[in-house]
Formats: sequence, C-alpha cells, structure tokens
Amino acid sequence: MSTVDEAPVSGSKGPAINGQLIILAAGDRALFDQALPAFEKMGKRSLFLGATGAGARMKLVVNMVMGSMMGAFCEGMALAEQAGLAQGDLLEVLGLGAMANPMFAMKGPSMQAHAYPPAFPLKHQQKDLRLALELGVALALPLPVATAANDLYKAALAAGRGDEDFAAVYEVVKN
Repeated sequence: MSTVDEAPVSGSKGPAINGQLIILAAGDRALFDQALPAFEKMGKRSLFLGATGAGARMKLVVNMVMGSMMGAFCEGMALAEQAGLAQGDLLEVLGLGAMANPMFAMKGPSMQAHAYPPAFPLKHQQKDLRLALELGVALALPLPVATAANDLYKAALAAGRGDEDFAAVYEVVKN
C-alpha cells in the first residue's frame, strides 16, 4: 500500500461524508501519485504542495483565514441585530454580492437559532489559530487580525463552548 508523508484535509464533517474534502498532500511526489486514486474517492481536489510540512502549514493558513473571517462575520451579525436590521436580510445581501461565501450561508442560520451542532468544534478552531500564530512568530510575521480572532475563541472556550461548532464564537461576540 502506498502512502504520502502527509495529507491533511480541508473540510469538515459534511464534505467528508460527501467525498468533497480538499487533500493537502506533501512529501514524496511519487507516493502522492500512487495515492491519488484513493484521494480522488475522498475529495473533490487533491493538491501536492511540495516538501513535507507544506500540507500542514497550508491547513493552518486556511483555518486561520476561516477563523478570522468567522470573527468578522459574527461582528457583522451582532451589529446588524443591534442596529435593528434583520440578520436574514444581511445574509441575503452578503450572498448576492462579491462576498458571497458558503460558510456564511451554512453558519448564519445556526447563529440566528443559537444552535451549534459541531461540524468543526470551536476548540479545534482555536487550536489552529494558536498554531498559526506560533508559525507567524517563527517567521517574524505579525498577525494582528488572527490574534484578535484567537482572543474571541479563547473567550468562547472559557465560556464552555469548546465542543460546539466554531460558529458558537458568535455568542461571545454578541455579548
């Protein structure tokens, strides 16, 4: 059986069930090529990113962006509510413009209902933000937006929301 040095995935429970993961492989290219048929059954796209470690770093970067975006999205949802705007209208406007984003469409209704069944647990999102920030320190690259987002997720962890979906960070933002 062939293996690759690493093949983290991007995607949560739903994409895994539906074979829609994004495979972030790195290491030995020949092993990647051998494993590609299996990857194609698991995901919608398989990327070979180079030397061992590149897959893990890419996953950290992707999850850092996702966590930071969720923080900003939560602020928008909270501001809309406090400003007397319907959150459903905000979701519609976001979905119609340049910022249309499947994550907003998936997580917005959970935030409106204050129900967060875990697709990607908040504790894992915070861990990935922490690791991305550590990578930034190692590379001497300040990451102020990710730092602010990480603080939100740490507050949500302290509030006992670690096992809920990462969208539960909204409960910290709105309060």
